[in-house]
Amino acid sequence: MKLLSSLLVCTLGGIVSMLAEADDAQSTLGHLVELSITHNDNSIGLSCLPRTEAAGETADWVIECNRLAYQYLISKTGEGIEFNRQVNEKPFGMAADFMAKTLMTDPSGFKAVNISQEFEFTHKKT
Repeated sequence: MKLLSSLLVCTLGGIVSMLAEADDAQSTLGHLVELSITHNDNSIGLSCLPRTEAAGETADWVIECNRLAYQYLISKTGEGIEFNRQVNEKPFGMAADFMAKTLMTDPSGFKAVNISQEFEFTHKKT
């Protein structure tokens, strides 16, 4: 009985731990992409990928990733977060632009992957 109680406590503790971690991660679905957002103590990680293989065959998914990420980051500045670097309309940067340009010139044989970026922040002092 004691062993069963210990196993139950460990299992429930693990489930509670997983649920706590799940609160720090979320995702947003766009028309073409899924934007995953991970909150850490002093940073926000963004990762974006096409929802379907067909969506990944054009540069539109990269554009949508940037749009969703920008909207999210701007909303966080309104909540009192100050990012260590300036947030611009293309949060995924030059790598995402390069992928989009590559897709526009020759989409055949290009397999889309996810793009990601991390944004360090501090809380604004009030």
